Amino acid sequence: MRKYIGLSLLAIAVVGCSPLQKALKSEDLEYKKEVAQNLYEQKKYRKAIRLYEQLETPFRAQPTAENMFFDFAEATYQVKDYELSSHRFKLFASTYPRSERHEEALLKEVKSIVNTLLPYSLDQGNTYIAIDKLQAFIDQYPTSSFAIEANNIMGDLNRRLEKKAFENAKQLNTIGGWTRNYNAAIVALDNFIYDYPGTSYKEEALYYKLDSAYKLAMNSVYSKMEERLINAKTMYDALIRFKEDTKYKQEADLMLADINKELQQFSK
Repeated sequence: MRKYIGLSLLAIAVVGCSPLQKALKSEDLEYKKEVAQNLYEQKKYRKAIRLYEQLETPFRAQPTAENMFFDFAEATYQVKDYELSSHRFKLFASTYPRSERHEEALLKEVKSIVNTLLPYSLDQGNTYIAIDKLQAFIDQYPTSSFAIEANNIMGDLNRRLEKKAFENAKQLNTIGGWTRNYNAAIVALDNFIYDYPGTSYKEEALYYKLDSAYKLAMNSVYSKMEERLINAKTMYDALIRFKEDTKYKQEADLMLADINKELQQFSK
């Protein structure tokens, strides 16, 4: 029993004398800094952060601490504390505007923000913030070695907004049930196609536009039905013109058959 107690005490003593514990208690700032750097290089980021936090105030804005503050920001990024790393990289960029790592810090700030984004179906306020920061970065550093990465991230963020816009417009069709919903769906899908002319969702948008127009016409009062049937037929034509072999061809043809059948009563 005494043997085990002795080993436990020895283990506690070893831990108590670890470089981290010693550095945390030390008043020697250069020693703290050296230990923090060693821990960082060993990828023991959480331990390094504990020391960086003690070093932040005494080394604030000092030119000799430039690399340390970048590593501090990077450590928070590596442990996935993205809200904090966003702040740290932003602070680094403003504190060391002439640093060789200034561009990298600006991009890492954006990447931190991107990692905090909510699913596309929820609020995208941070997406717009990230896009604005990326655009400012690209405008300021068009020949940066990080420009390609920045543009790729920009593309991903724009596709996220595009998907949200499409799903929002499509949802009005899915809700259905009321004339105003189908009208709103047609307008929203029209706006989506206008705002994203090269969208990969165009085929789907044209189909749901047809579907909304078809349902609107079929559920119309007689006085408005003919006009709405003709309008739905033009939307069928638009879908087929865009993609003759559309994956929605079978459903669209069934709608067209119904539309033509209903239109016959108005030609008599």
